[in-house]
Amino acid sequence: MAPQHILFVEPAGSEFNVYSKFMKIPLLGPLYLSTLARSFGYKTTIINENILERHISDSELLSADTLCLTCMTPTVKRGITIARQYKNLRDRAALPSRAIIGGIHPSMLPRELSGEFDCVVCGEGETVLKEVLEGTGKEKIITAPKVEDLDSLPLPDFSLVQGLGDLNNWPVMTSRGCPFTCNFCSVTKMFGRSYRAQSPERVFDEIFRFKSGSVFFVDDNFAADRRRTHVIVDGMIKYRFNLSWTAQVRTDITRDIDLVKKMAVAGCSTVYVGLESINPRSLLEMKKSQNLQDIKRALAILGNAGIQVHAMFMLGNDPDTPGIFKATSQFAKTANIDYFQCNVLTPLPGTELFDNYQRQGRLLHKNWEYYDGLHVVFHPARMSALTLQNGMLRCFSSFYNYSNALRGTVSGAKKILGSAGKNSSPFLRLASQKLQPSLMKIAGKSIIRSWQQQNSPYLQYLRKVCCPNGNPIRDRDQSTSRHHSP
Repeated sequence: MAPQHILFVEPAGSEFNVYSKFMKIPLLGPLYLSTLARSFGYKTTIINENILERHISDSELLSADTLCLTCMTPTVKRGITIARQYKNLRDRAALPSRAIIGGIHPSMLPRELSGEFDCVVCGEGETVLKEVLEGTGKEKIITAPKVEDLDSLPLPDFSLVQGLGDLNNWPVMTSRGCPFTCNFCSVTKMFGRSYRAQSPERVFDEIFRFKSGSVFFVDDNFAADRRRTHVIVDGMIKYRFNLSWTAQVRTDITRDIDLVKKMAVAGCSTVYVGLESINPRSLLEMKKSQNLQDIKRALAILGNAGIQVHAMFMLGNDPDTPGIFKATSQFAKTANIDYFQCNVLTPLPGTELFDNYQRQGRLLHKNWEYYDGLHVVFHPARMSALTLQNGMLRCFSSFYNYSNALRGTVSGAKKILGSAGKNSSPFLRLASQKLQPSLMKIAGKSIIRSWQQQNSPYLQYLRKVCCPNGNPIRDRDQSTSRHHSP
């Protein structure tokens, strides 16, 4: 008898989020689960709609004995659509079907999805995967215990992802959990406050199998345990790891200047840093455990080490007024920031922020596809939702434009010329890295324009919310009792 076919699907990002088409890195959850399921004797396939740049086909769904979906908040609506399509196809063919969903959104709101799926898995699905696929559990909602030994997880088999080919940026997870309690983040509720990590040897086993491209350490905080990070970076240098890599870190990494310098030597080209805000009161509101001095220090030290910074900000915290937009734009253009990600504060399910806003009646709607960090979905305290939406767009436009790109090109050229005389391979790699931010500033201009065109109905919706009967609500005096849907 042929083995059962388990189809793992990562649904496409919302059509309203034009940035999703640039996200070509698959989630690691389906990769771990599919690799594990294959070790149990199943035939497994992963279809990632973002990578394929198309929706899953009827024939692909019809071939699955069991459908497993991994969904985040903006993709859960698409996930429900896929599950219904799958059930209908299998019913018409007189074939049995099982639809299972997991991921961060189902883990936060399992009862919301229990009517659509045969099983909802909350938490880290690797620990319950076998019993879920065998159907031995009677509960419709299964809470999975955490994976305590991350070294026990298999090396994810990327060949299981249809149409993937060779990635330019290989995702690698070396830890789970976060000891911090930022009010906007659902990581702590999903993975816990205890920091669990793979051994450095396990990390080396994974990264040294990649022969081209670069590596992206997707850990929420790659340097949460700096002693362990030192060991990993020392090993990359000792064993001559020759690919560039990026990682997500906090500003506190720059309290260890030796570590930052070693990361640069080991090939770290860029770090993603959640700066979040230049408003000190907003940093306190978010429970970010950092201040403006920490931010400035981090940017200076990373710049001196030659590591590029992808800075992430969130606009719309309760202490923010409309002046935050100009202040953030000016800061981004004058500080050592190579890539600028400016999102609106988003109350995601499972966060303290969501619970507070829901209790206060401040959510505009629960159309989850808009909960992507690009659409305002709540009533801000000191400005209208429309003011916040337009302010975010202005921040993006002030950074991603031709004049700023030209300034970045000049700066990048100076750094390249300063490295002349080194051998050609590192020199060419440096040239590519230093000029990439300028190219992104040029491309970003068209991305912003495209977003505005695709989301004009949502902008009109916000105008109606903020200007009932044609009368605009003044900033700093917002009602929090209105409920509408786009």
